[in-house]
Amino acid sequence: MMKRIYLMIFRFLSRKVSLSTSAAAQNFRTGYFLDGYMYKYQLNPAFQGERGFIALPVLGGISLGVESNMALNNFIYPAEGGTLKTFLHPDISADTFMNRIKDINTVQENLDLNILALGFRAKKTYHTIDISFRESINTSIPGDIFRFMKSGGSYADPVYDLSTLSTSLNSSLQAAYGFSIKIKDVASIGIRAKFLLGLASFQSNITDLKLSMTQDKWMVNASGNVIASSMLSGMLQNNEDDIDITAALMEMAKTPSMGAAFDIGVSVDFLKHFTISASVLDLGFMQWKNASKFNYGPASWEYSGFDNISIEGAGENLESTLNAKLDELVGIFKFDNPEQVDKYTQMLGFTSLLGLEFRMPFYTRLSIGALGTHRFEGDRSWTEGRFSLNYAPLRWLSLVGNYAISTFGQSYGAALNIHPAGFNLFVGLDSFKPLLNVTPQFIPIDEINTNLKVGLTFPFGKYNGRYPKKDKVGKE
Repeated sequence: MMKRIYLMIFRFLSRKVSLSTSAAAQNFRTGYFLDGYMYKYQLNPAFQGERGFIALPVLGGISLGVESNMALNNFIYPAEGGTLKTFLHPDISADTFMNRIKDINTVQENLDLNILALGFRAKKTYHTIDISFRESINTSIPGDIFRFMKSGGSYADPVYDLSTLSTSLNSSLQAAYGFSIKIKDVASIGIRAKFLLGLASFQSNITDLKLSMTQDKWMVNASGNVIASSMLSGMLQNNEDDIDITAALMEMAKTPSMGAAFDIGVSVDFLKHFTISASVLDLGFMQWKNASKFNYGPASWEYSGFDNISIEGAGENLESTLNAKLDELVGIFKFDNPEQVDKYTQMLGFTSLLGLEFRMPFYTRLSIGALGTHRFEGDRSWTEGRFSLNYAPLRWLSLVGNYAISTFGQSYGAALNIHPAGFNLFVGLDSFKPLLNVTPQFIPIDEINTNLKVGLTFPFGKYNGRYPKKDKVGKE
């Protein structure tokens, strides 16, 4: 019976997660202090490139990020003889397991795919134009789900609150124009305007989801709704195999979902060796068209023991009866009563960054930097502090290594940038920690908290970076 209950929970979770494929892409924060990194303006629009550049589709830049406060070692435990035990094994106490689980467990995935990017200089101003595909998924799983799976009704009058279970999706095409201007060669300010074309959206809103268990009965109360854009609305109403994708795209083209956002930034040099900078990214909204709202509940379900179930006869009858009861419970989570929503407006989550860099007086090609980041997105907000060591041994070669601590745990990042005239290749990870501790199947054991950025661009124009030719060794 408990196996069926677990399947019911995962069926509900998978129903929500499968519909969610969320609109702020993950920024490559390791690149903030990386010399010659062409996409610095995406972190702070005040930053100017050392040259103009052009980027080809896809090859110009791919960013893929995954962040979570969950890890495989939260659920798998070593045992004697080199074997492993899951958290459901009776040798693993409920307290031991739950001490590793957060009240709210999150998984965030982000993809930013370059379609076109261009940057160029005009005197003291720097201009950027880019088009990209952006997609993100955010899922929150309450710790009570795992507490229920481990302990069931063993606690005295247990109540499991699953109301923080949520999933969101937003995917869009983004076209952006950025402008930065130098002020007396010691400061710069910048702004970047973004036009968004919405492709898909899904937002869940659970107002109540509680499971109560006693020795003689267990009860569920559930209510909430989801709202989805036109293509995903069809997925909710039909089997996925029956969706006419072409028709759905044509319908979206007639009444496109659109939005706008802005990035603003400032950078100031002071005391000869210091630079302080700050930016706010993704201040804006998206207006979704042709959406549908689906409700579930309010509904309740109660099961009062086995007194009314006969155990005589074939065992299949008993199993069939129990399965029917559990199917009745699953029915609470069906999406019913769809209603058409002409449009709804979604405010975007936004990000603030504050950076401070200190260049060594005895060797200016070596610097240290501190970057604070905070993401404002309701229950999915997070904070990070990142400390970097930055080195540019040659004007066309730069490296960075850093350490970060955040809501998602610790991480170690690194990046390499090769940027001579006419050619720029960069590759980096916001955290390579997940690669340091893996199973024989190369599955990360610790928290999956990283962001990969790789790209090839083609710089052009006169060098206007930090290290002119006369400063060959970076000394004062």
